[in-house]
Amino acid sequence: MLILSCDHAGFDFMARLCKYFDRKKIEYKYMGPAAYNAEDDYPDFIHPATKEVLKDKDNVGIFVCGSGAGANIVANRYKGIRSVAASDCAEAYFARKDEDSNVLTIGARLTSFRLGLKIIKVFLTSPFEGGRHLRRINKY
Repeated sequence: MLILSCDHAGFDFMARLCKYFDRKKIEYKYMGPAAYNAEDDYPDFIHPATKEVLKDKDNVGIFVCGSGAGANIVANRYKGIRSVAASDCAEAYFARKDEDSNVLTIGARLTSFRLGLKIIKVFLTSPFEGGRHLRRINKY
């Protein structure tokens, strides 16, 4: 299951992403916020969304904030989360291939929706290679 969340800075980006997933009939769980509020703080939404990702090994999170960094930092506080703030497709690819990343964060102020969608598609379709990479992950 895709777990989606954002803050005020990522709200418009996330609204567009949800519409895209709806059109493509891609199942997701949106964890808020329900409405735009300029006073939102990303930890208030990223903490519960990250906990939701951890409920099932097949869950994947996509979180959007202003830079991608804040959401990434919050998500990576949890054991079992391997979050990446990807600003291009190569970062998303290698985060999945080498690190088996289960959360992607995007910076809505730094990434166009068009590029963000490409990054998300790469992230969601890139397989984990395993092998020596799994050995390294097990050392976390």
